[in-house]
Amino acid sequence: VSAYLFPRGDDFSIVKNFERWDEARKISVQFWPQGEGDLRMQNPYWIAYRNLRLNNKKRYMASAGLSYQILDWLNVAGRVRIDNTHSEYEGKLYASSSNTLTDGSSQGHYTVNNGQYSQTYADVLVNINKRIQDFTIVANIGASYSGVTSKELGYAGPIRETGIPNLFNVYDLDNAKKRATQVGWREATESIFASAEVGWKSMLYLTVTGRNDWASQLTHSPQASFFYPSVGLSAVITEMLKLPDWVDYLKVRGSFSSVGNPYPRFLTYPTYSYDANKQDWKSQTNYPIGKLYPERTDSWEVGLDATLFKDFKLSGSFYYANTYNQTFYADLSLSSGYSNIPIQSGNIMNEGLEMSLGYNKQWKDFSFNTNYTLTWNKNRVKRLADGVYNYATGQPIQMPELSPLTYGHTDARLILRVGGSMGDVYGQRLLKRDLNGYILNEEGVGLAMENKETYLGSILPKMNMGWSLGFGYKGVNLGMTFTGRFGGIVISETQSVLDAAGVSKVSADVRDAGGVQINQSKVSAQTYYQTIQGTAAYYTYSATNVRLGELSLSYTLPKKWFDNKVGMTVGLVGKNLWMIYCKAPFDPELTTSAASNFYQGFDAYMLPSTRNFGFNVKFQF
Repeated sequence: VSAYLFPRGDDFSIVKNFERWDEARKISVQFWPQGEGDLRMQNPYWIAYRNLRLNNKKRYMASAGLSYQILDWLNVAGRVRIDNTHSEYEGKLYASSSNTLTDGSSQGHYTVNNGQYSQTYADVLVNINKRIQDFTIVANIGASYSGVTSKELGYAGPIRETGIPNLFNVYDLDNAKKRATQVGWREATESIFASAEVGWKSMLYLTVTGRNDWASQLTHSPQASFFYPSVGLSAVITEMLKLPDWVDYLKVRGSFSSVGNPYPRFLTYPTYSYDANKQDWKSQTNYPIGKLYPERTDSWEVGLDATLFKDFKLSGSFYYANTYNQTFYADLSLSSGYSNIPIQSGNIMNEGLEMSLGYNKQWKDFSFNTNYTLTWNKNRVKRLADGVYNYATGQPIQMPELSPLTYGHTDARLILRVGGSMGDVYGQRLLKRDLNGYILNEEGVGLAMENKETYLGSILPKMNMGWSLGFGYKGVNLGMTFTGRFGGIVISETQSVLDAAGVSKVSADVRDAGGVQINQSKVSAQTYYQTIQGTAAYYTYSATNVRLGELSLSYTLPKKWFDNKVGMTVGLVGKNLWMIYCKAPFDPELTTSAASNFYQGFDAYMLPSTRNFGFNVKFQF
C-alpha cells in the first residue's frame, strides 16, 4: 500500500535506506517520513526485510502397489499412498514496526507456529477385462480408505516493554498479551465402489458406476452414508452405418451422474472453540441440529467426438446440472442462546457447452497442429432457503437473499437472489441526482452520495476460449497459446484509493484538464475522487481479456549425436507474455484471496501479474 500511495513528486530512492540508527535506543529503527496514515503504511523495504514471515515445509510422500494376475482376464490390485507435511512458521516484526501490527509494543512482535498435515489413501480392486463373442466387459469392484489429519500448535505476542528489542523467543513476550493457539481435526472416508463397461461389436458401450461413502462428517446425522451412481451410453456411428468417406470417426454419447459431498465437519455435534483474548471457552454459535444430509449434484450430459477429413478432430458436449441440499445459516435471536442455525435447501442450476476443434498434419519434415477450445456456462439460482422450516423456532425462514461477502473497503456486495447467478455483485451507493437525472452539485454543498442499490454485473465469465498453434521442422518446434476470457466484471479498490490520493495517472489527467465536468461546471479532481472513493459503481470494469498465454521454442538434437542411445531436447518457454486486450487497470485473472473463488477479479493492492521465462532440458533414455 505504501508503495502504491508514495507521493509521485518525492524521491523514492531516499527511503531505500529504510532504517536509521537510534542513539537513544541503541537499535536501528524504521525510516518512513510519509507516516503511517489510516492504512498502517510502513516503508516498503522495511516490510520486506524487517517484517519477516518465514515458512519452512518438509514434505514426505511414499506410495506402494501390488497386483496379482489370477486369470488372463482377472486380476486383483492394492495401492497405498502416504503424504505427510511438517510446517514451521515464524513471524518476526522488528521494533518500530506499526503498533497496530505489534499489538502496541515498541519492542517488536513474535509468532511461531508448527503444523502437521498427514493424508493416507489406500484401496483394493478386483479388475475384469474379458471378451465373450461380440461383447467386451471391463469392470472393477473395490474399496478404499481416505484419512486426513491436521494439527497446529502456536504461540504469538508482543515483546514486553522491559524486554530486549528484536530478541525473538517465547520467553520474552508480554505475559498479559501473549496467546497460545492449538487447532486440530481429523476426517476419514470409507468407500466401496464398482464400475462396469459393456461393449457390443465395438459400436455400442454401456457404462455403469456406483459408489457409497461413509464420511466422518456425517456422524450423528440420520444418514450415515451416501450413494452416488452414474450411467452412460455411447455409440460409434461409423461402426454402425456407412457414412461419407470424409467422416473417419463419429461417436455420440450421453450420461447421467449423481455426486454427493459431505457438509463441513462439526455441524451435527457440539464443539467449542477457545477465546485466546478472554482465555476462556466460547459458547456454541451454531444451533445443534442432526437432520442434515449430504449435498447432491445431478448432471446430464450429451456429446459427440469426430474425426473428419483424416486430420480434423471435433469434440463437443452440452451439460445440465442441479446442486441441492446446500448448507445455509439462518440468524437466530439472542434469547435462543445461539447466533445461527444450519439449514439445508437451495437449488443451483448450471448449464454449459464445451467444444474443441483441432487439426494436425505432417508434410515430410514439416508439421503443423492447431487446436481451438471454447467453454460456455450459464449459472442460475433457482432456490435459496426462503420458507424452509426452522427447527429452532418452529417457523419458516425468511431468506429472500443471501450475501456471503463484501469486497474490501468498497460498497460492493455479492448477493444471491432467486433468478440471479452465483456471481451477481451489487453496489450500495451512487452520486446523488435530482429528479431530472442530473448529478447534484449545489453551491456550498458540493457533491453528495446517496444509498441506492445498483446491479454491477457478474464476476463469472460468459465464456472462455483458447487457441494453440504448433510448428515443427527437423527437430525445431515452435508453439504458442492464446487465451481469452469474455464477459464478467472486476472491481478495483486499488484504483479507488490511488485516485483519491491523487497519485494515479487518471487523477493527473483530470487535474491537467481542470477537473471533472459535472453538468455545466467542473469539480476539482480531489473533490470528485475523494467523494466517490470506495464506490464500486465507479470502479467496475469489464473482465474481458485476450493474451498470449505461452510461447515456446525447442530443439530435439539428433540421436545419432549420442550413438542412438540418448534423446535430448532443449527449449525456451515464456508465459503471460503479451496482454493483447484488457480494459481493466489490472490483470482480471488475478485474485486477492485463495480462500474463496468469489474474490476472483477483486483488486485490493495486489502485485501486478508477471511474465515468466524458463529454460528446460529433457533427456530420453
